[in-house]
Amino acid sequence: MEEKHEIITPDFISKPSPMSVPIHAPYKHIAAKVELKGVCLTIFKGVNPKLASELVKVLVENAY
Repeated sequence: MEEKHEIITPDFISKPSPMSVPIHAPYKHIAAKVELKGVCLTIFKGVNPKLASELVKVLVENAY
């Protein structure tokens, strides 16, 4: 009995992307923005809340 192997090639078709939606949305994950005396601090979603609060405290203390 002879074994027969059939080679199956994958057929991947990419979906067309809608043109109205931007490919890169850089401000999608921003939780807060703080700007004091020319120093800008951007806090993103998912960041450690204690770290974010400490950074804001240092920024506020050093700005005045």
